[in-house]
Order: sequence, then C-alpha cells, then structure tokens
Amino acid sequence: MCELNEIDSVILDMDGTIVLSRDVAVESIRRAAQEIYDNLGIDREPPSEEKIFESIGMPSPQYFAALFPDMESEQRAAIHRRVYELEGRLLHDGFGCFAPGAPDALVKLRDMGLKLAMASNCGNEYFSSNIEVFNLGDYFDIMLCAGMRGYPEKSVLVEEILTKFGSRNAMMVGDRYYDIEAALNCGLFPVGCTYGYGTMEELAEAKALIKDLGELTGLLNGSKKSDGGINDAV
Repeated sequence: MCELNEIDSVILDMDGTIVLSRDVAVESIRRAAQEIYDNLGIDREPPSEEKIFESIGMPSPQYFAALFPDMESEQRAAIHRRVYELEGRLLHDGFGCFAPGAPDALVKLRDMGLKLAMASNCGNEYFSSNIEVFNLGDYFDIMLCAGMRGYPEKSVLVEEILTKFGSRNAMMVGDRYYDIEAALNCGLFPVGCTYGYGTMEELAEAKALIKDLGELTGLLNGSKKSDGGINDAV
C-alpha cells in the first residue's frame, strides 16, 4: 500500500460517494414494485426504505435479489427494467444531488494533477443517467461500472483502471465495504465516506475517514480536518 505522499491517482465510487440518490432509489423501487405487484395480483408491500438503503452499493443483480428474494427471476427482471426507466426519469426531474463538497473537490483534485476515475457496482443505464445529469464526464479520466463488464467484483474494475493509469499509487474512496475491500485487494489506500450509505463497521478497515469530499485535498496534503483524517481505529 502506498503512502499518502505517493498518491498520483484517485478512484471513487459513485452513489453514496460522489452523488446521493436516496430519493431516487426509494421512489423508483417502491413505484416499480407496486406496479408489478398490481399487474401480477401480488398482495405485498414494496421493500422498506431501510432495506433499500442497506442494499445500495451492491452489484445490480445482488441488489434486486436482496430486495425481492422470493420473486421468480422473470418477475424480478420486470421490476429491474422498470426501475431503470424510473431512475433515469427521476434523475432528470431533479431527484438526487451531489454529495457534500463533491464538485469543488473533484475540480481541486484535478488541479493537483491527480488522475481521477470512477468505479461503480451499478448497471449501465443508471450509470449513464448520472453521468449525463451531473456532467460527471467533465471530471474523470476513466468511468467504469459493473454492468459494462458483466458485474464482476469491484476489484476487477479497479484493476482495469490501474492498468490504464499505469500506476498503483492510488487511493480508493467509497462509502461501502465493497469499496474498502476493493482497495485492500488491489493494494490501494482506502478512504471511507461517513456520509454515504455504509455503516461505520463497514468502514472499519479504511485508513482514513472523511465526512465530505472536500476533506480529500486536505488529507492528501497531510491535514486532518474536523472529523476526517486518519482512522485511528485501524
């Protein structure tokens, strides 16, 4: 694992790290589920907000399996398709937002000469909608989602990015265990975002914690700001 002063690249998760889509996730899942339930004559409640929040960050197939474990694959696929339609519409209608400090932080990281990449466990449609709505292409050198590669583990996406960058002196930033795991598997410096969807337990192995993306520049410059900075529990 490289030291902070050796880092030349930053790889960031998307949802819960760069953007926040709690309202998009809840509205699209619950609306799509209710529509499919009604069409099929199924009498049950859509997944709860708590269940949706705890599932965000999973690769899409696991996400829908966790939310609809008792449904047949065809029924789950129908919900999946409808959710993607609704997510794109909701994002374009103004649901969702940047995470705290995200746009300014991304600009400052680029100004520092760092290479930036985004790696997400989501599907192609949701990924593309976020890129379009938030103009994420303005910030990143490489953008990959699991749906583009057949839903592998996040470390596979990260390894592809590292190969393209030609460097392993990188930091991985994210809000869920999948992000920390990918960083550790790839030998990167793991940073946990405490404002996202993950629990503090999921971020226990992060080497540093931040409460907004603006703290990244301070961290890279050796500063410990407020609740951010090096994770003394590690």
